[in-house]
Amino acid sequence: MNNKVEELKKALSLFRHKSRGKVQFAEVDTYGVVHNIKYFYWLEAARTEYFSDLLTHLDPKNFLNEVPFMVVHAEIDYYSSARFNDIYNVYTRVSSVRNSSLNFENLITLANGTPLVSSSAILVQLNVKESSPQRISDDIRLLLKNYEGENIKFLD
Repeated sequence: MNNKVEELKKALSLFRHKSRGKVQFAEVDTYGVVHNIKYFYWLEAARTEYFSDLLTHLDPKNFLNEVPFMVVHAEIDYYSSARFNDIYNVYTRVSSVRNSSLNFENLITLANGTPLVSSSAILVQLNVKESSPQRISDDIRLLLKNYEGENIKFLD
């Protein structure tokens, strides 16, 4: 486990996007720790913030309609626990792009750097009218490339 924690700390340099939160009372269980499902909510909020920051040219009220992405796979590994009032950071990056999908990676740490979770998720861009995957536009690909730099792979 210590090797994995050290790997996670080293990986932080790959992440350009960071959001911050504070554990709310409603997020802890009877043991006083954050319930495991709550981390998925934090990850979703961080991905939404990432998109909002990346796609600033879109109206924030409409970007979900104009660029609809759906989570089709998510996985998470837990390393430590957060408790009520803890401050945490969610680090977010897109590591790869395929025809219609993005591979997101996230790390959540306490403010002191203690790793809480690592996660990955695949999101697919949808054509809402046809209810089918849609190729990610060249405009979005360019925005991702400019934001992530050399740390992103285009696999299609």
